[in-house]
Amino acid sequence: MKAHPVVLAAALFVVAQVGASAETRLYLASQYDWGAKLGFYLDFEGATLAELPVILGVADGQNWRFDRAQPGFVAGRPCRIRGVIAPDGSQLFVDGDLVAESKGTWRPSEGPLQANDRPSWAADMGDWLAAVHSVRVSVSRGGREAAAQDFEFPAADRAVPLQLFELNPSRSGELTAQAGETVTIDVTLEFAASDPHRWAPLIDLYGQCRFADWPEKVRADGDLAGDPAREDAELAKMPPSADYDEYGGYAKADWREEPTGFFRVLRRNGYWWLISPAGNLCFYLGVCGFPNLTWPATPVSEREYLFQWLPPDEKPWSVCRGLNYWGVQDGTAYACLYAANLIRKYGAEDWADRAQAQGARRLRAWAFSGVGKWGGQQGLVSIPVLHRWGTPSLVRHPDVFDPAVRETFRKELEAQVAPHRDDPTVLGWSLGNEYDEIISTDEVRDILRKPAGTPAKRALLDYAADKLYRGELPALAAAWGLGAADRAALYAGEPSPPAEDLEKLRAFYATEYYGLIYRTIKAMDPNHLYLGFWIVPGWWTNESDWRLIAPYCDAIGYDRYSRDYADPLVQRLAAETDKPVLCGEFSFPSFYEGSRGFGRYGAVSARDDAEAGDLYARWVQAAAADPYCVGVSYFKYRDQPLTGRGPGRGDRVTIGEHYAFGVVTETDRPKWEQVRRMREANLTAARLRLEASATAPAGR
Repeated sequence: MKAHPVVLAAALFVVAQVGASAETRLYLASQYDWGAKLGFYLDFEGATLAELPVILGVADGQNWRFDRAQPGFVAGRPCRIRGVIAPDGSQLFVDGDLVAESKGTWRPSEGPLQANDRPSWAADMGDWLAAVHSVRVSVSRGGREAAAQDFEFPAADRAVPLQLFELNPSRSGELTAQAGETVTIDVTLEFAASDPHRWAPLIDLYGQCRFADWPEKVRADGDLAGDPAREDAELAKMPPSADYDEYGGYAKADWREEPTGFFRVLRRNGYWWLISPAGNLCFYLGVCGFPNLTWPATPVSEREYLFQWLPPDEKPWSVCRGLNYWGVQDGTAYACLYAANLIRKYGAEDWADRAQAQGARRLRAWAFSGVGKWGGQQGLVSIPVLHRWGTPSLVRHPDVFDPAVRETFRKELEAQVAPHRDDPTVLGWSLGNEYDEIISTDEVRDILRKPAGTPAKRALLDYAADKLYRGELPALAAAWGLGAADRAALYAGEPSPPAEDLEKLRAFYATEYYGLIYRTIKAMDPNHLYLGFWIVPGWWTNESDWRLIAPYCDAIGYDRYSRDYADPLVQRLAAETDKPVLCGEFSFPSFYEGSRGFGRYGAVSARDDAEAGDLYARWVQAAAADPYCVGVSYFKYRDQPLTGRGPGRGDRVTIGEHYAFGVVTETDRPKWEQVRRMREANLTAARLRLEASATAPAGR
């Protein structure tokens, strides 16, 4: 069984459902400022249902007071909880019975009203979950209601096993209370046991939740075996457009450029364009993570009981198993049920070749230009992400001031780039991903604590002495808390520079690091574009990180998970640096109201596949109208495993991300409602961009 390389997705954080915290809390309703001692909250605090307290916390600007009761909650029985916060006291009721009260005033807090909120710092599940059906918070004065906020949670009606995959999402709203008014909180809910062993197995042979149901669910091997013929009939209705060349270039424009055999960027009438290797203008439309036949997989160690079936470690199923993915050498076993479904679907002999061929046919039929990050296949355009795993890091990044490290780095890059130096299907190179490639302030601070002979430390100190303090070592020593009288003493010290100097040193190190990568790659491959490291706006040290990478990119690759394409910050930075941009990851994963077990990916989640397709179309149209954007790439080709992609291990239902990001399912079925809308948007993107550029103001 093989190990798998580290693969990271965008803004996508590794999230474990349980076990990450030593506390268990659920805030039924809250609007408070803890430090200022303002507002209120109604919550559960504890891991054991039989002893679980319900607490009404009330603050008066000077102190907090707490109405607390342990009524002996039980699973499977509906429950009503009410909290009343009056000007002269508060009361707590459970199923109509007064269980706690206290005297005292209260002062409201500003900010949003939260309902059904389980904070990340207290996310341990304990032995219970609460299916909250409704929360109502009302404000009254003189016995008359003045305002109210109602929250409904239809996902609470799901079967308990589905709620083990993804708890009811929190909600927020606006509600303003004044001093002297009464706030009443009414909650309806039902408790259930959180032990997944009671429901095992949760996952069927095909990677689906056994307790979920929907029309396209796979129920037998014969369903998969019959899919190719049904899909062929659908794809026949979507012939690849003759308006585009093999690289995604638009061949129907009224202008073109001389073909060079490689992608390049060009500005015309104020709009940046990619020019395809064939010389046609191109607005690139990619899909990340194709074909990825055996990745991502899900960790199965210590939770084998969740699965109705796991691939055995024998042919043909052994390709579906692996150890120590993500570079974590802890012996964790992984399984890829997607690959097993492909074997059932296409046959054990040539399943991989058939799956890749069918996937490529899909992308062409759906009018995608090719592949985005985290994948690639011969004959399709892709955006390879280079790595530096074989180059030693000083802290988080290599010591680019060390000649031996630079040479190791160069050889590692050469080994990855050289085989594709003349490949026209490489849109451009990038290295690393997102925050991993940000030079942080802490990293610089740590380098300054290294031994005196460390090349990076010496280079940073020389830069500070020569550039920041113009050779005035006493002034530097005084500012940095050193007694250094000469360079040798300076190198040997452990300075504490002021924040302003640290930021300048960080910029110096980043400039040397990004510059080395760009010059090295361009020296060995001058024909391909370089796209940077997929910077994420807001997930950086500060916005100067965009400016630091910009000189060392032909087009700035960035990732952004947002419901809308428009971002004033990105627009401002793009205009300031005057470089084309390419969005390497965005997505609208369907949540299906929790009915299939997938997670909700924050505000970008779609209700269903149709909405995901509509959101995609809106995003692409907005991107195509942006003078700086030369393309976008959707994350990703297929859904993540329902039990999570890892890394990690343990007796938990989900480990890591488990989102329905894909345009195809874990059973390799296209999401037709989504891809039909995506295809329509893809077919019109280049034309819309042409029309926008034709009407752009003169001199833009």
